[in-house]
Amino acid sequence: MTVASSDSESQPMRERVVDLITQLQDDIVTKLESYGSERFRRESWTRDEGGGGLSCTFPPSPASTDDDHPIEKAGVNISTINGVLPPAAIKQMSTAHAALKDIHTSHPFAAAGLSLIIHSRHPRVPAVHANYRYFEVLDGPRDDGQDQGTTPTVLAWWFGVITDLTPAYVNASDFGHFHNTLKTACDTWISSSSPVAVSVYPAFKTSCDDYLYIPHRHEHRGIGGVRFDDMGTDAMQALLARVGDAGDTHLSEDTIVRLSSQQALFSLVEALGDSFLPSFTPMLERQLDVPFVPSERRWQLLRRGRAVEFNLVVDRGTKFGLAAPGIRPENILVGMPPEARWEYCSELGQEDQDTEEAEMVKILKQPRSWVD
Repeated sequence: MTVASSDSESQPMRERVVDLITQLQDDIVTKLESYGSERFRRESWTRDEGGGGLSCTFPPSPASTDDDHPIEKAGVNISTINGVLPPAAIKQMSTAHAALKDIHTSHPFAAAGLSLIIHSRHPRVPAVHANYRYFEVLDGPRDDGQDQGTTPTVLAWWFGVITDLTPAYVNASDFGHFHNTLKTACDTWISSSSPVAVSVYPAFKTSCDDYLYIPHRHEHRGIGGVRFDDMGTDAMQALLARVGDAGDTHLSEDTIVRLSSQQALFSLVEALGDSFLPSFTPMLERQLDVPFVPSERRWQLLRRGRAVEFNLVVDRGTKFGLAAPGIRPENILVGMPPEARWEYCSELGQEDQDTEEAEMVKILKQPRSWVD
């Protein structure tokens, strides 16, 4: 799936991102629906302050009876919102975006993103989470075709991506496939503009591991993936300079400029979005006809409980979403598992045990590399 073309490159970036996430949502939902007879529930919504979205959730109702479907719960949701940022919000954003440092008044913004979570039924299929988003600050109101005003200038813009895996059991082959697929997307993107072999994947993987840490448990939510946020031209140029210096491989100034353009960063988001299904579906399909036992289900629910702790106590995205005016809590909390479990001082997963559960906990306490 690719949406870039000579015609689309003339569109405003926010429109191109909407086209991208709309197609990506359709591709992912269609693929997941192919595993069973039931269809996702599709629900459009609007925001009084500006914009709206389309939520695609599974199962379609609490009365669903398709217990044979490999997906227990999923949400694949897009939002395209706009509004006005108060001075305090702009001041906070200016720490990462120099173009906003001298702005002390309210300004319009536009944002678009796709957020997804898939909770598989089988305990040996990890939960997977992803988010692809774009944000821009404008110097005037958007022209949505209702007036003939001048198209506003974009004062600042940035992209964000996260794709990560939350397993209950260790499967080095699955973990390697997931991470290698993401790394290949990153490396192919950079090799298209650079004759020098460098990789941004390690920096993105470290960022993901750092973000998914649960301080009160001294462990990570899962085995990570890739993550970047507030990624505009300045941030990418700084990252590429660090990557080159760390590997003693210096990229030319022209290459850094090309890879740091808005078009190049959009292409990176597109490449990572295209890699989602190939990175995840093979591990789902390998377990389609494999039975599991109650003890595996119990451990899966305990690990889900830890993920819930991260989402409610640590995750900045959840806190931001619940505080955003006009955003429905249902859309923010859609990623919560359908069932989770907490046990007081559970004996499962104790590090002094020689068990699969203990092996998983050790990995969650100390991230490791899964790429070739």
